[in-house]
Amino acid sequence: MGNREDLLTAAMECLRTKGYARTTARDITEIAGTSLAAIGYHYGGIRNLLNQAVYAAIEQWSDREQARLRTDAPSDEAFLDRFGAVWASTIEGFQADREVWAASFDLMTQVDHVPEIRDQLRQGMQAARTGNVAMFEGVDEDTVSEEQARTVGSLYYAIQAGVVIQWLIDPDSAPSAEDIVAGLRAIAAKTAEEA
Repeated sequence: MGNREDLLTAAMECLRTKGYARTTARDITEIAGTSLAAIGYHYGGIRNLLNQAVYAAIEQWSDREQARLRTDAPSDEAFLDRFGAVWASTIEGFQADREVWAASFDLMTQVDHVPEIRDQLRQGMQAARTGNVAMFEGVDEDTVSEEQARTVGSLYYAIQAGVVIQWLIDPDSAPSAEDIVAGLRAIAAKTAEEA
């Protein structure tokens, strides 16, 4: 690996051990074995490097989740079984990478101050909407339409963001996969009742 990759790897490690707000340039360069100037040269500053590290860590998490779900939640399962398996796996992933998710929320607070963060998060959110449809419904991302991403994908994303917030703030009373499935069943029953 070169200095650029070493810095990114070190920044991702720091996100997990120290968090976004507490990581310093010196922390990163000590792990990477580079100079402080290397951060400026390759990333233009520590915040740009940390932002890239958050994006990379979430992308890695998403790739691991997709791989795990191919095994734990086959696409031929009934929807509610798959839905529950996806949530169980997702919550396990949140717990394992808590610091990365906390860092992503740190990053979101910067959208009004750093336009490129807004642009990157907007692109990431669109990809997440599409990815969530594929993940929860057991289909290939290439088959997800723009309308599905905008509607169903947005709903999955909203639920996912809310669950992450609950797990970050109060993990002792945050919903389990079973709670989320029970909630969906209750909503479906209410909808059927009114139909």
